[in-house]
Amino acid sequence: MDSRGSTGRRDCRGRRRARWHSRDSKGVGPDRSEPSVSARPEVATIMIPSAESKHATVGAQSADTLAANLEALGSLNHVARVAIQSAEDREIEIEIAEDGRLTGTWDGRRLASAHRPAAETTRLVEEVDLSEQACIAIIGFGLGDHVEAFVRRLRGTGVVVVLETDAALLRAVFSRLDLSEWLADERLILRVDPDDSVGLAASLAGAHSLMMIGTRIVEHPPSRPRIGAATGRFSRTLVDLAATARTSTTTLLGQSGTTIENQLSNLDHYAIGAGIEDLAGIARGRLGVVVSAGPSLRRNISVLARPGVRDRCAIVATQTTLRPLLDAGIAPHFVTALDYHVISSRFYEGLDPASLEDTELVIDSRVNRAVTEAWPGRIRCIPSLQLDEFLGPLARGGERLQASTTVAHLAYTFARHLGCDPVALIGQDLGFTDGLYYAPGTAIHEVWLPELNSFNTVETMEWERIARHRNHLSERHDVNGRRIFTDAQMLNYLQSFEVRFAEDVRNGLRIVDATEGGVRKRNTEVRSLAETIEAHAGIRTSAIDFPRSTRSEAGDRQAVLERLGLVRTELDEIAEASDRTLEILERMLEVQSDASEMDRLFQRLEAPRATVKRHAASRRLTDWFNQLATFQRLRADRRIRLADDLQPIDRQRAELERDVVNVRWTRDACRMLGDLLQSTHRLLTDGVFESRLGDSAGMAEAMGVVASPAAVPKVVAVVAIDPDRGGLGVDRGLAANLGGRSILQRTLERIDSAIGISAIALLVPDGFDVESAVDRTRLDHPIHVHECGARVFGPEHEAIQVARAVAPTSWRGGIHGMTSFDEVFAPGPTAAVLADLDADAALLVGADWPFVSVDEPGGLNEILERHRKRPNATWVFGQGPPGRTAMVLGRAAVEIMRRNRCRVGTIGYQLAYRPEMPEGDPIVGDRCVHAEPAVRSAIARFAVDTPREIKRLERAIGPMLLGDASPDSREIAIRLEHRALSGPLATPRFLRVELNTGRTGRRIGTPEAIEVERAPMEESMFRRIVEPLADAGDTVLFLDGAGDPVLHPRFDDFIEIAMDAGVRVVSIRTDLAGDASVVDRLLATRVGVVEIDLDAETGETYRLMHGADRFEEVIGNVERLIAGRRRLDGGTPAALPTELAFALPWIVPRFERRVENIGELPEFFERWRRRLGVALIDGPARWPSATGTEVDPLSPTWPPPRHDEMVNSVRMTVLADGSVPIAELDLAGSTSVGRVGERSLQELWQELVQRRRDRFEGRRDEPATLSPLRP
Repeated sequence: MDSRGSTGRRDCRGRRRARWHSRDSKGVGPDRSEPSVSARPEVATIMIPSAESKHATVGAQSADTLAANLEALGSLNHVARVAIQSAEDREIEIEIAEDGRLTGTWDGRRLASAHRPAAETTRLVEEVDLSEQACIAIIGFGLGDHVEAFVRRLRGTGVVVVLETDAALLRAVFSRLDLSEWLADERLILRVDPDDSVGLAASLAGAHSLMMIGTRIVEHPPSRPRIGAATGRFSRTLVDLAATARTSTTTLLGQSGTTIENQLSNLDHYAIGAGIEDLAGIARGRLGVVVSAGPSLRRNISVLARPGVRDRCAIVATQTTLRPLLDAGIAPHFVTALDYHVISSRFYEGLDPASLEDTELVIDSRVNRAVTEAWPGRIRCIPSLQLDEFLGPLARGGERLQASTTVAHLAYTFARHLGCDPVALIGQDLGFTDGLYYAPGTAIHEVWLPELNSFNTVETMEWERIARHRNHLSERHDVNGRRIFTDAQMLNYLQSFEVRFAEDVRNGLRIVDATEGGVRKRNTEVRSLAETIEAHAGIRTSAIDFPRSTRSEAGDRQAVLERLGLVRTELDEIAEASDRTLEILERMLEVQSDASEMDRLFQRLEAPRATVKRHAASRRLTDWFNQLATFQRLRADRRIRLADDLQPIDRQRAELERDVVNVRWTRDACRMLGDLLQSTHRLLTDGVFESRLGDSAGMAEAMGVVASPAAVPKVVAVVAIDPDRGGLGVDRGLAANLGGRSILQRTLERIDSAIGISAIALLVPDGFDVESAVDRTRLDHPIHVHECGARVFGPEHEAIQVARAVAPTSWRGGIHGMTSFDEVFAPGPTAAVLADLDADAALLVGADWPFVSVDEPGGLNEILERHRKRPNATWVFGQGPPGRTAMVLGRAAVEIMRRNRCRVGTIGYQLAYRPEMPEGDPIVGDRCVHAEPAVRSAIARFAVDTPREIKRLERAIGPMLLGDASPDSREIAIRLEHRALSGPLATPRFLRVELNTGRTGRRIGTPEAIEVERAPMEESMFRRIVEPLADAGDTVLFLDGAGDPVLHPRFDDFIEIAMDAGVRVVSIRTDLAGDASVVDRLLATRVGVVEIDLDAETGETYRLMHGADRFEEVIGNVERLIAGRRRLDGGTPAALPTELAFALPWIVPRFERRVENIGELPEFFERWRRRLGVALIDGPARWPSATGTEVDPLSPTWPPPRHDEMVNSVRMTVLADGSVPIAELDLAGSTSVGRVGERSLQELWQELVQRRRDRFEGRRDEPATLSPLRP
């Protein structure tokens, strides 16, 4: 309820000027604490006279006039005032035009129309819809007539920014014309330097909500020649700032409810925990090091780890850097956290409390409760204006830190709170240095771990993380002058930093950019960390003694509980007053023409208004909670105030309608806040906080979002049955016994126990005996059998199976992004079943997924519950090992994929990076349901769909399957990983075989020490290698090594020999140079994947990378390969281009990220992802240190050690002479455990795994020094 802004019983002559900032600089509108009282109909709107109608007056040059104008500009325009005061005194010609307005000339150029300047101003203003544009940027001041017109027309509802580069002109105008009346408008910003982006950002810091409404650049025609090229530079800066405003305001609006909930969920830490008051100035004048997780962190983390350095400076780290710091032996003094999302808790998984004994977590109370619950050590809270409002007389108070956008801003601000000066920044790239988003070893790499495989590298996922925001990317130059990408979010952070840096420099403080990478940052000194430590924290510097945090006495808890009870009571009273007000307002709309009745109703409004006024402090809390409604209220106020054509009665009606909406929002917000306070009460008494907002339908209404009530969706579990083969295309039987019941029966019983499905639909081929295969008596849900003809899956499924067979333990990340859900999804039959049963969505579960989770975190029940609360979501899925979780897919999506059965119509493509529609990773959104960390990050396969997997599961968990026992996912994951690491498979799952050592060129970076010549492999040797693989059925053979396999005279014969021997997929890695006949020979085989080392977008770069000038030849061969593939049409439109159709072999262009080609990475990735859906980025090969290879200077990255450890347990390399090296990149064979032929493949494999395991033992945190793997 509101009486301020444009409503109330005052006309506009009595209006109060709207404040530039709301009560909190993060708010989007003015403070509102009183009930709405709409204007009475007899009050007319007094129009503000237009600038054109005023009589122009011009005086002689006057120092007093200049002083008055400069004084009117105020402190906000201090820089412009100084420039004008310092400008040269010059003559200006000013005269009266024919229409009575002012015109004139300056340096021989007109400053306004010579005859009708008023009409010129009118046209300029009328071209802009001020109701939709609240930030007007004017290029050129001229005589100021048009600026005055915009200022007056906006009536305090917007901001006017003026660029005038000629300070002497401004001095001349200000000395002749008294413009002080409207220059005093505090929403007028005058800029004289078009390149001062930091100053402009600071001036607009409080106007983000107005810029969000709309920003318009207006060029003053007479000023255009004079301003010249500065217009473009200034406009680009303003566009960037507008994008920043949209980003920050959108985040604020969308998360305001969550922000308040998060703060209340941390009230125990805030109200009765430790603050930061005792740390103020504790490290005054000492070096502070703020550590962020940019790619450049690896350049100087070792310097920070030097003995004694930690004692002599204050290390404040962002949460994202905690793990790499601890891995480097650095325990930061403080770690900052403020992220609202539960995903942030992943940064704290598996931490050893002993390693954090000397580290404290400093939180902004907006951080998700999951973070504070995951942190095993001491916690401090920074001051919070919002929580202090809730606490009232119990408020913590204290000096508030400057509002922070990110954990990095908080870390910097906190370092200043400690008194640190200078503050050095490391890892603060604010851009994507060397094509990377994160530093090596960050927690996100652990999250990505299960997705990593031979066709989905860390480097690829790093670039995908960047490219997902491609629409917001912009190019900058890094500290080395090289091309670097950044995005709107990073620019937002950069601008925030630079504004703060400028302020600190003015106050005599110093900032050292020791990042040694990333974008340039204004107002910083660029120095290395080593130099900075030597200068400010050398060995003679004493240690800093930080006090440890302590908690308050328990007695404070009861006082807090009583205070929250009082606030909740007041919110209930405001809600009741709002209900009474709504009744009155709605009656007013009915009887608006009855003046006496309206008077009576206005009198009735006084009582609820008094209630709300009495509880003004609690009323303000609803604005914190519902910033979206506050923003919408601001927009509505502007529209009404700027509407010149409304009659008094119509204006009043518009205000009444607005007030009805506002009061309803207030009532709903009070009730939602009351629920949150109930959860907070339980937190303080029982230690448990129950979220009230996450999936509440009432939240949308309280936030002012109109949503139609949705019926409970009808979901059918759809199980597609291939009786003979599993999702990887390997032979298996569903009737196989697993703990006393068949695989299929166990799977159906798991599905049947889920809550929220209406039926189970079995998609079966004609003739499949369901009654023999399924015991219906053990199932409660109806079973619907849908016969699909000879096959359930279409011919295109062959390509999907190949794409998944090469990445069997990755839930996502197969070739083309294929997921475990694609393995079990048959679009046509699924669409038919949903139509037959009139269902809204399908729950996709594999027929051989007997360990699919049901009631665990991330299981079927949680997935189905999430979908019930988001019935319009295209999908809801779980993140976890294949066969452990599932997906709900909406009927519309199923139908689209049925109609468009091509490679872009797959689940994997939709969840991966899509060049034509880039968006954030869905694992971060609410459509992804998360398992507990040990399950989510498991490198395992829960599907029982190959002979090898059946044996592994029986050995790992067989005893746990007796009777109706159902082992939990965590136990299965632990046992499967332990089995893989402790007991090697009978044969390797992945086998790399080198056929020859010859190449057409010499790849850059290849050590001379391993350039060896071996005779091409003989058929007899090759058969000894592949024939023992037949029983496994799931082996993937990679033809790769020192040479290009297509140069082997019989490479095509060998492919067929391998396939005949029972190898599941053959992948060949080649430069694809040479005669086109090589391509034709490849196409004549059953090869599943062709990997092509392109590494370039241009011939020159290709020559640098490969030592041969054959780029055009290679591209020609690639095109021939694309055109000649075997097309697998299953409902694919006939006119579809070959590269969009399902076809084999898959083509995988590869790119080794090096300093020589890094500039072409973006174009390479976009080109091939668009054409083929696949583009793979590798890091520089991790050659053994003994080779003496010069390390590429780009920032390195590597997968988590557990990835290498697992790969070493499933992958084997055999060189052309039959030798088996321990290290994959030991192409010289110096670490060989023996030769095939002298010993069996199985014996060599067993010894190889044991030798690798011994090498890993105790060294899991040293990825760069362990068995180097082939990228």
